[in-house]
Amino acid sequence: MVLFTLQNKNNTETSTMVRRTKADAEATRCTILDAAEQLFYEQGVSRTTLEKIARAAGVTRGAIYWHFTDKADLFNAMLERIRLPFRQMLSELDHSTETDPFLRIRDVMIRSLEIVGQSEQHRRVLTIVFHRCEYIDELNPAVRQQEHLNNEVHDTMQRAFTRAAKVGLLNPAITPALAASALNAYLGGLIAKYLLHPEQCDLANHAAELIDGLLLGLKKPD
Repeated sequence: MVLFTLQNKNNTETSTMVRRTKADAEATRCTILDAAEQLFYEQGVSRTTLEKIARAAGVTRGAIYWHFTDKADLFNAMLERIRLPFRQMLSELDHSTETDPFLRIRDVMIRSLEIVGQSEQHRRVLTIVFHRCEYIDELNPAVRQQEHLNNEVHDTMQRAFTRAAKVGLLNPAITPALAASALNAYLGGLIAKYLLHPEQCDLANHAAELIDGLLLGLKKPD
């Protein structure tokens, strides 16, 4: 009985230690990502070395390599932290059963712009992507990941506009593929402008008006 009690105690202590170790490792990973994000934003990606990130995070370079394969892997992990809500919205759009696909397209696009306008982290990371990132060889894996997401956005939009065309709601002068390209380019342009001149393009408060202006031209006239 005593032996059984001791074994249970040892198992409990081991389990607690494992949980604490995992929590500590995750905290270190987040600290590294936070430091990288801030330095990429302040100095640009090419001028930010892993050594600088390690110093800013208060860890060794070995700790960085424990969590990330290289700078491109770290860069991509930073992007993944803001991609999740957008992926969820794309999934909602793809599985929507709205009789008017434009309603769901509008909702997803407005929410996307509002996230950028309201979230400091999203603004910082997107500023890095749009204005602080030189797509050099060492970032090629991360660039491919971003291109994959861009293609995913386009394909999801095209499928939504195809559904709109089937129910007679898409402007017959434009194809679903062109509508998706136009919306994608428009969103990218809005975000790029907002990041440089937020006073000229208030995404937090005027996302609906900005999206409605474009969708009006894509929808079949009444």
